[in-house]
Formats: sequence, structure tokens, C-alpha cells
Amino acid sequence: MNEIHCHNCGGFITDPTSVSYRVPSSAAAAAAAVPHSALCTCIPSVVYGTPPGYVSWPGLTDLSRIERSRAAARN
Repeated sequence: MNEIHCHNCGGFITDPTSVSYRVPSSAAAAAAAVPHSALCTCIPSVVYGTPPGYVSWPGLTDLSRIERSRAAARN
């Protein structure tokens, strides 16, 4: 199993169910903290990227432009 580290503090995430997955902007991805062995104390822990089990839509290039309420209404 892969280790998960918080992108805010760099700490090790012990409870992956409490992670807030976010689509990174270029500035946020560049400013991500360096992973270390201490525990994450952020509430919620932040990880830039898609959550495990995420299925992408073919041809989708920019997740930040999706209006989630409209996407959910179509399902």
C-alpha cells in the first residue's frame, strides 16, 4: 500500500477517509509541502489529485471547469 502525505503540511495521513482531494492549480502543486515521517495534524488533510477509485471521463482535460451540481444532476 502506498503512503499518503498531506500536501499542506507534508505529514503522514493515518486516516485516508478524512482526506480532502482537490484539483491542483499550478501554484498549489508547486507549493506542496515536502513529505516527512511525522503525522499530519491538518483537518481535513489535503491531497492534490483524484481520489482512489476515481473514473475519469474520456476527453476531460480540466476538472476545475466542471460544475459539479450540473454533472450530478445529469446522472
